[in-house]
Amino acid sequence: MSNRSKPLNKQLHIEVFGRRYTLRGEADQDYVQQLAAIVDKKIHEISQHSEGSPFSKLVVLAAINIADELLQLQEKQKKQDGAAEKKTQRIIESIEEEFDDPLPT
Repeated sequence: MSNRSKPLNKQLHIEVFGRRYTLRGEADQDYVQQLAAIVDKKIHEISQHSEGSPFSKLVVLAAINIADELLQLQEKQKKQDGAAEKKTQRIIESIEEEFDDPLPT
């Protein structure tokens, strides 16, 4: 039996801002549709404030906005990871202190 259960470079169809695109890849069609929906929504939001702007400008602005959201989420995750690590370290130190104390006689 072959290890290749998925066809290589399958065609994936999406629509963004009324334009149809065919992509090739291994991703699931539903997942790619979700990605396209995010991009489409962002372009529509930007187009409301940039009427008459060329499509290429809308796409670049959408990409910058999505990248900004990604970086903000990554920074937030870093802070949460750091806080969780500090809390874990305090718990470990507390447990170690309990075991370091001599037993009462």
